[in-house]
Amino acid sequence: MTSNSIYHLKNLGLPALTSLDEFAHAMKLGSNTVRSLSISSNSLYRTYKEPKKSGGFREIAQPCRELKAIQSWILRNILDKLNSSPYSKGFEKGKSILDNAQPHVGASYLLSLDLEDFFPSIGSYKVYGIFRSIGYNKEMSKLLTNLCTYHGYLPQGAPSSPKLANLTCSRLDARIHGYAGPKGITYTRYADDITLSGNTPLKIEKAKAFIGTIVREEGLNLNKNKTKICGTKRQKKITGLVLSGNSVGIGQKKYRELRSALHRLFVGRSHNYNFVNGWLAFASSVDKKAYKQLNTVIDSLSQKYPQSDALKHLHVEKG
Repeated sequence: MTSNSIYHLKNLGLPALTSLDEFAHAMKLGSNTVRSLSISSNSLYRTYKEPKKSGGFREIAQPCRELKAIQSWILRNILDKLNSSPYSKGFEKGKSILDNAQPHVGASYLLSLDLEDFFPSIGSYKVYGIFRSIGYNKEMSKLLTNLCTYHGYLPQGAPSSPKLANLTCSRLDARIHGYAGPKGITYTRYADDITLSGNTPLKIEKAKAFIGTIVREEGLNLNKNKTKICGTKRQKKITGLVLSGNSVGIGQKKYRELRSALHRLFVGRSHNYNFVNGWLAFASSVDKKAYKQLNTVIDSLSQKYPQSDALKHLHVEKG
């Protein structure tokens, strides 16, 4: 490794490692242990199928405890210190589905696209390219790639995969924004969910075809069954959040559902506290207005049904 590469790594705040031995020392593991984990990494996963909401299954590959610990170290000490594209909102520290939806508030037309088989579509060569681009030599880049990939692609289930996926998609993000930005179209990506919005239907229709070309050129594929355009007369949803006028949140339908669920709890017709508490926590993080209104509903119900013990089981933040 050249002195320039070492300087570049240190300048990024990354461990300036040049060999397997140095990596093993940093991990406080024996060199033979790391070598073995790297060579046999493909056999160190437990795989299973998980049903998708839209139908079909996705393969989850869970690394063994030792390999997962190494991947977590790589994530903390290397990957999390690198900046993904500003249009990438998923699996980034300090970012949430709210950050993904807010840029599109007020738009008249919404285009939603889904990257098909996202993690398996990202090959080892792209991961290797990330490590080489930041300054690691061939030996280290190959080692890090072996430790973070499974049968030649990113495994969905490894702690390092989401950040690596975002880093490999930086060029995709730059190309899509390069097309969309000058046309007044807003672009964000939350993992495999791509969203574009604008105020004229013609621009969105043209973007639909052009974005598909960019995605294919970047070695990825779109799930055509999940491509959707929402206009002025259809409800606009982005990663589970509802856009309404100049605001974004859980939406009126979910709010009414939660209000009814709270009533059933207080009158004793339901004990589904996990469902309600989960949604209260979610509303607290993405829709402060709805959360405040639900707090008011809870206060009203507790006064109307003082004999109910529902309040004891609800996780409500005050203030």
